[in-house]
Amino acid sequence: MEFELRQLSVDNGLSEYNMLQEIGSNENGFTNEANGMTFDEYKRWLIQENDCSQAKNMPQNWIPQTTYFFYADNVPIGIVHLRHYSSDFLEKQGVGNFGYGIAKSHRGKGYGHILFLHVLEKCKLHGYDKIKSFVHIDNDASNKVFIANGAKLIGTFDGAKNVYETIIE
Repeated sequence: MEFELRQLSVDNGLSEYNMLQEIGSNENGFTNEANGMTFDEYKRWLIQENDCSQAKNMPQNWIPQTTYFFYADNVPIGIVHLRHYSSDFLEKQGVGNFGYGIAKSHRGKGYGHILFLHVLEKCKLHGYDKIKSFVHIDNDASNKVFIANGAKLIGTFDGAKNVYETIIE
């Protein structure tokens, strides 16, 4: 299988839209604003997300982030939000450098491990030498992904999230 992390485009269509409907609006702390949107609302959301990746038309004090879709053999199976830089403010709220979701029909197949490695490559491009992640303690799949891929458990946040640090080489 061939895997790829592609930056969101205003031209993304129905296949990405349908995949996003398989990821809850707030699963394990990952926010999927597109869940439950009409297709027309989704197309406007694509424009908003594209602007955010360019630091345009953003609410005050927001950090630019790039949204990527994760593909397996050209089929969208997941999504990633990658912040362009760290923020003490967000970390104090239990929010890390990136978040991801995988569509329900594609879970349990090891794709989280592959996605994680692709995200690390994108983090390098944004100048990160390490990332901090906050993973819900009861999210067994993601905790396994982080540990298996070299993340170090450095603490907990509010008794609800494991805090991981990953050095990017």
